[in-house]
Amino acid sequence: MTFDTSQLTSPAILIRKHLADHRRIRVLSAAAFVLFVAAIFFARGGKAPGLSVAPIFAGALLAFASGAAAETFQRNMWLWLSFGFLLAWQAAGALFGDMPRPISDFSKIGLLAAFFLFTAQASRVLNTRQILWIIAGIGAASAFLSIIVHVVTAPDLMDRMIPLGRGGNPIPGAGALACALIATVALWRDEKGRDRRTMAILLMLAMPLVAGLVLTQSRGPIVALCLALPLAFLFERRGMLLVLMTCLASWLIVTGLVIFEPNIKAIICGSNIDWCRPSNRGEVWERVRDQIALHPILGSGPEFRFPYEWLSHAHNGLFGIALYFGLGGLAASGLMAAGYARCLTRGTDETLRFFGLASLIFAFGYMGADLPNPYAFFNTHYLFMWFPILLVLARNRSSFNVKATSVAPVPGIAQRI
Repeated sequence: MTFDTSQLTSPAILIRKHLADHRRIRVLSAAAFVLFVAAIFFARGGKAPGLSVAPIFAGALLAFASGAAAETFQRNMWLWLSFGFLLAWQAAGALFGDMPRPISDFSKIGLLAAFFLFTAQASRVLNTRQILWIIAGIGAASAFLSIIVHVVTAPDLMDRMIPLGRGGNPIPGAGALACALIATVALWRDEKGRDRRTMAILLMLAMPLVAGLVLTQSRGPIVALCLALPLAFLFERRGMLLVLMTCLASWLIVTGLVIFEPNIKAIICGSNIDWCRPSNRGEVWERVRDQIALHPILGSGPEFRFPYEWLSHAHNGLFGIALYFGLGGLAASGLMAAGYARCLTRGTDETLRFFGLASLIFAFGYMGADLPNPYAFFNTHYLFMWFPILLVLARNRSSFNVKATSVAPVPGIAQRI
């Protein structure tokens, strides 16, 4: 299947005519990406969705204007069919399920599709190193300022730090900081053997990121990151099956730490009530299991909420997918992950491959204790999970196999996953 550019909508044609200067498109696209990352790390609460979603849709429109959208449709029909399946699955749940499915369920998949076009456009105008420097630099600045705010305002320095930015919570905030640290390590690998000045800058970026992660006291993301970085070093040149097994192992380790939490705390915990605070995941997962048993095929829908103040969501990514989308949705998500792993392991851009692999392993580990619905509305998982995945998929074969060194448009070579 191909995408005919003559079928572009009238607004897209008008935008293309208005932005006929390709240099202008590149500048606007780069600015949209910088604004997106800055909003992730600095805009908190109700302001964050608007400030972050606006650059996404702007980048998606620029993708139509530049032709990146047509290339993305051609090269990634597999992923677009996956999005179509998610929409069809939601429609089946609305028509045949016995749980309500509001229209907002569908808009979230639409936002994710727009984000793919946004990522494709960013990939078209920025090379891998530029993208990673932006994430690492803005993330480090956010971590540094978060630490200052915490020191100045916290009643007790040992309290959990809430990072600045979209998360507004230590756990998703830690996810964003972890993504910036992964980008920093990927740049360190790429810059290894170069001038000492660059390595010193990367070390300066890493220090506030590490300190910020520790101060969040978010045990799940920290354990997931400690697994992701060494495993990415070990398995970055391996095949799809081993990559998937590594991701599943990361999820199992974090999930297992929660399951055996009482035994572990009995051994290592003393009077420390901060790091040894109860996670309360066990009872949550029991209720999640019971709810999955009630609607195993189509799920309970992404808008389902338990009628308890203490229970907000499933606190586990794979359990949450099965809860909201059913076992069929969980199987489809597994196939999507396999397709991505296949594309990832075929690339020879070592920096992008490491960044994508480490981020994927981290995301699976993170889902061992949180992120119940990866297809949910905008949050920091759009940076640490979806952006690395979609960035790898947005690269065509030639741009992924050779490190991009310019901002010239990517040649349109068809690639189907």
